[in-house]
Amino acid sequence: MLSAVPHRVNYKQAAPMNDSDSEPKNQADLPPPQSVHGDEDAYRVMDANTNRAAEGLRTIEDVARLVFEDQQASQAIKDLRHRLTEATQCLEGARLLSARSAATDAGTGNDTAGEATRNSWNDIVAAASGRVTQSLRTLEETSKLLPVGIQVVPLYKSLRYRAYDVLANLQLRFDSKGLPTKGFPADARLYVLIDCQREPTEFAAYVRSIGEAGVDVLQIRDKSAEADKLIRYADLAADATADVATQIAVNDRVDVALTAQVDGIHVGQEDLSIDQTRCLVGTRRWVGVSTHNLRQAKAAESAGADYIGCGPTFPSATKDFEAFAGPEFLRQVAEHITVPAFAIGGITVENVGEVIDCGIRRIAVSNVVHSARNPTEVVATLRAKLSG
Repeated sequence: MLSAVPHRVNYKQAAPMNDSDSEPKNQADLPPPQSVHGDEDAYRVMDANTNRAAEGLRTIEDVARLVFEDQQASQAIKDLRHRLTEATQCLEGARLLSARSAATDAGTGNDTAGEATRNSWNDIVAAASGRVTQSLRTLEETSKLLPVGIQVVPLYKSLRYRAYDVLANLQLRFDSKGLPTKGFPADARLYVLIDCQREPTEFAAYVRSIGEAGVDVLQIRDKSAEADKLIRYADLAADATADVATQIAVNDRVDVALTAQVDGIHVGQEDLSIDQTRCLVGTRRWVGVSTHNLRQAKAAESAGADYIGCGPTFPSATKDFEAFAGPEFLRQVAEHITVPAFAIGGITVENVGEVIDCGIRRIAVSNVVHSARNPTEVVATLRAKLSG
């Protein structure tokens, strides 16, 4: 009959089994089950996997906070770490520490070639996520051997399922924005706002055509669309302009900007402030702000806006205004503001010259392009006038 394997056995010195030892002849030959309550082996496994899960979560949190500058993701991981700490507090801390023995850990040298390299931050997050979920499963199973199992198993199980959701969502989010955005284009002249009313295939083809014609920035703006539709159309726009210079923005919705493949977000005076928006999207997304007078323009510049929209300049076919800032506001901006400033509101091929005469050579338009018989021709004409 096989003797019980001693704790921390030196496997190089263990005697090999012979054929007669390979299986017990009958059930009576099996060794009696050991008592597992308070077993040092269980605490050793718990200690190793608690450390592994905590290290994985810390790695992901640091990437979220310092690389992706994603405050929301960082907070989600921090919450998981705290829940892990709460579960661990149900164990006997001294037992965990006394069971630790890195010197006799048989797996410390079991590295694979893939562990030595990572190709991207996303690879690091994916690897750390795998370690976290695997460790949590081991913690859940091993804690069943302990007297406190009835108390701690539900905590680990709940934490494991929560981690599945959080880590999967973060990986998808990071995958879609793993590379830093290009920053707001300093030479941008033509900014076009577009809604989500076209069919997806038509929308993508249309965006592609005006992007190739010279649109520098395309903003997804549709007050009637739900978040999922805004995300879908923003991603369609990003894919359609992947190999042209056009950058993509979304209006108002920080949640959409965090999820979709966009370069920036535009907010109004009654939306989140620039500081609040930055807190959520970090510096990987540029932020633009609507302004209607010089005081607001100066405040936006001081708060770190990447650009400002200035208007309304003229009556608009797409939006009603109670008052118009008019060309005089553009002249004030040209004199006092240094960040890129886009005139907006009722600008057409016929009146764009008045904007230019105010010292502004950047415009944001919508109807003049979308209602045209030949939108790409209008885009090219506006670009030529702004660059002349």
